[in-house]
Amino acid sequence: MRVLFLMLDMPTDLNSSNLYLDLALEFKDYQHEVYVIAPAGVNLKTGFYNERGLNVLRVATFKQKGVRSVFKKGFAQLLLPYQYRTAYSKFLKNQLFDLILMPTPPITLTKLVLHIKKNTNALFYLILRDIYPQGAADIGLVRFRFIYHYLRKLEILTYKTADIIGCMSLGNIEYIKTHNPYLDSKKLTLLPNWQKTSNLEELTVDVRKKYKLEDKYIVLFGGTIGYAQKVDNIVILAEHYQNDVNIVFLVIGNGVMKQYLKDKVAQKQLNNVIFLDSLPRDEYMNFVKSADIGLITIDERFTVPTIPSKTTSYFSLKLPVLAIIDQHTDYGKIIDEAKAGLWSVGGDNEKLFENFDSLYKDKNLRIASGENGYKYFLENLTSKHAYNTIIKDIHG
Repeated sequence: MRVLFLMLDMPTDLNSSNLYLDLALEFKDYQHEVYVIAPAGVNLKTGFYNERGLNVLRVATFKQKGVRSVFKKGFAQLLLPYQYRTAYSKFLKNQLFDLILMPTPPITLTKLVLHIKKNTNALFYLILRDIYPQGAADIGLVRFRFIYHYLRKLEILTYKTADIIGCMSLGNIEYIKTHNPYLDSKKLTLLPNWQKTSNLEELTVDVRKKYKLEDKYIVLFGGTIGYAQKVDNIVILAEHYQNDVNIVFLVIGNGVMKQYLKDKVAQKQLNNVIFLDSLPRDEYMNFVKSADIGLITIDERFTVPTIPSKTTSYFSLKLPVLAIIDQHTDYGKIIDEAKAGLWSVGGDNEKLFENFDSLYKDKNLRIASGENGYKYFLENLTSKHAYNTIIKDIHG
């Protein structure tokens, strides 16, 4: 098949990746002809590039990630389909595609998908990762009713345009069914998050020694540091355990809320939080392998089921999970099914501290939870599983 991926983010660093690039490479490994349209980033101009055996059309766009201003980010995403379509018309208009894969966010690219489908008769597989705009509205990022209704119309158009909609969890499927009764539920299928399998033996860097953390109990929070992550929960934990010199909170990543988190830590004079910028995946995975627990935190205001993608990194390297979640997600059920850690609902700090203490004081519980998560990952969450699910769905 000739496959087209529409991506909002594709790393240029050969040592880094994300779940969408992992999936594109999986399609390539199965001998499909893979094309990608993605932002050019700061150092590239609009043009065609061969990257890791993929045909990549990089498009000069406004900054899409790490934009603190909601209006600037919204403006960038509104322009994105026009920038992509201009590049598509110049470089790809004569290519015929069998399959289009696009994740959410954004939903603003749907009209481009309609244009491509009209010209190529391709099947459109929507990879539903964020339920937008409701998720953004839940945490105060969409405040004006006319903007919400405009985005909601785009969301409905996206669902109607899609031939198949891959949802992160059963909770996602039920939510979409309930709030979109017009939709043919046969379109909805389960497509959990995924990641390529890591070679444990290749992760040899001793980050504990490198950062003088040999005797520390490392609580890792890695990935996007944004609005959805409710970073105040990190401050709550760090402040509660600041007198235990054995515990350190390691925050790795970038995002619009990173400076806010740094300011809160400085304001409370917490000396048990260490910040590092985003790292290439291989380097980051050494930290995951070296940590004691992986922290997940979700804003409790969400009314849409949210499944954090960083879970796959934690599971893939046997890292037990401590999660703070909202009451509407079925993420807690996934943790329980996998027996891979402990969770509490945001705001219930008593339960949070109880869970933290249970993992901190019981090494056997941590080891068992890590092994269970790794088994669950191998059985459900590899990029090969995602590829096989999509192939089964489109031939269904």
